[in-house]
Amino acid sequence: MARRWIVALVALAGAAILAATALATATPVTPAPGATVTSAHPRFTWTFPAGEWSQGLYVARKPEVTPEGRFYDQAIVQVGVLVAADREWTPSVPLYAGSYWWNVWSSDPLSPVIFSTPAAFVIPVSLTLVDVKTRPYHSVHALDLDVRWTANVQRPLVRVRLLRGHKTVWKATKTAYNTIGVPGSSRFSWKRSTGLKRGTRLTLVAAISSNGLTRTRRFVVRAP
Repeated sequence: MARRWIVALVALAGAAILAATALATATPVTPAPGATVTSAHPRFTWTFPAGEWSQGLYVARKPEVTPEGRFYDQAIVQVGVLVAADREWTPSVPLYAGSYWWNVWSSDPLSPVIFSTPAAFVIPVSLTLVDVKTRPYHSVHALDLDVRWTANVQRPLVRVRLLRGHKTVWKATKTAYNTIGVPGSSRFSWKRSTGLKRGTRLTLVAAISSNGLTRTRRFVVRAP
């Protein structure tokens, strides 16, 4: 009887060791869980238990995972192809502002597929209204506006208004399509009404906004 108990205990201990080994996963270092990241190219770093090596890294828009621990395909936005010794990775394609989760796929001698627990991080919205270039066409009483901006969102909203004192003379809005790293430009054209004299001093208000954040600048222009 005593021998049977010893055999059972040894078997249970072996199972516990195997389970612990299978549960040993990568530990995220940067971005730390819950971190706020200002770069569109975050540097991902992690550590491993002894005897484990890298296979891949995934960045997703949602935290839900499959039973084996992998993000669902429709949520994955970036995949890092790693070699065994890798302990860091930086995406070449920029990440737009938003909430993300990342995990590491690794292997050890007993388990070819091990996924770390998803770690969350956030890239906050960043907007800059750089300048507005104007070009008058006096013969047709028109004024072209080129609003120049930078952003880390895909579709910022760009708005312009012309004020005479506190009264709005004209306004327009465009949804822009943005590529991170490429300066943005939104063009508008206004034609002066006959009731407004040429040379009238006006205030141009330009704004760019997204996700509740707005950047605004004011300029003085003259009616064409």
